[in-house]
Amino acid sequence: MKKILIVSALAMFSMIGCTCKNEEYGPFPKNGAIKTADGPLIQAHRLGKSEYDDNSAAGIPWCLERGIRGFELDIRYTKDHKLVVMHDTTVDRTTKGTGKVEDMTCEEICKLQLKKSGDLVPTAKQCLDLLRSRDDIFVEIEMKSYPNEFHTPEVLEKYCRDLNNLAKETLMPGTYTFTCFNEGTLAMMRKVDKNAPLGLITGGALSDDHLLAAKKLNCAGVAANGVKSTKEMVDKAHSMGLTVCLYMTNEVKLWYLFKEKGADRITTDYAEKLMKGIKK
Repeated sequence: MKKILIVSALAMFSMIGCTCKNEEYGPFPKNGAIKTADGPLIQAHRLGKSEYDDNSAAGIPWCLERGIRGFELDIRYTKDHKLVVMHDTTVDRTTKGTGKVEDMTCEEICKLQLKKSGDLVPTAKQCLDLLRSRDDIFVEIEMKSYPNEFHTPEVLEKYCRDLNNLAKETLMPGTYTFTCFNEGTLAMMRKVDKNAPLGLITGGALSDDHLLAAKKLNCAGVAANGVKSTKEMVDKAHSMGLTVCLYMTNEVKLWYLFKEKGADRITTDYAEKLMKGIKK
C-alpha cells in the first residue's frame, strides 16, 4: 500500500510540471523549451509592447486569446518596497505621470495611466495572478533592480525574496525564470534561493565569456542578440545545459532564422504578427 501511494504521488508531481535538475547547471525550467509551431516559443516582449501596450496587465489575456503562450515582463521596486511592472527607471515614457520609480510609492505609481491603452500601471502580483496555475505558458521575469544607492544589499535581497516568493505562490514550477542583465542581481537571487531558475541576458552576441558567467551563476538559460549570435554558440550553450532565448524578433523571417540557429525561445514586440505569419 505504501509503495502504491509513493508511485501515485510521483505521478501527480510529473503531471503538474517540475523544475528538472541539471547536474552541473542547476534548475532547468521544464517549459523553457516548449514550442510555437515547430520552432522557438514566441514570447510577448513587455506583455505586448507594440501591439497592446508596454507592461500592461491587460496585455496578458489579450495575448492568451491569440494563442500566445510566452511572456516577458519587467519588475521594479518602489520607494515603499513593493513590486510593480515597469521597464524604465522613470514612469515618464510609458505613463501620463513623471518621476523615478524608486522615489514613488506603489500607490502613487499604480494610479498612473499608461499612455497607449489608458490602463493603470499594474503590480507584479496583478500580472502573475493572471497566469496563476497555468501549465501551458512560460514567463521570463526580468529583474530591473540593480545594486545601487537605493538597492543596498539589504534592499536588493528583500526585492529578490519578495519576487521569488510571489512567483512561487502564483506560477507553477517549471513555467518561469528570473532574468537580468546584471550579474549582481542574479547572484542575490541565487543567494535567496539556491534552486531559483535564472537567465543571464547580454545586449550583444552569445560568447564564451557570457556562457561562463552564466555557469558561474548556476543559470538555467541565457538570452542574447539573435542577429549577432551564431548557431555554433547556441549549440555550445545547449551542450552546457542552457536554454537560449534570442531577441529582438520583430519580423517573421527572423523567427525562421533563429529557428535555424536553434533558439528555444524568441522575444518580440509583435507576437500576434509572428503567430499569424508562421502559420501561413
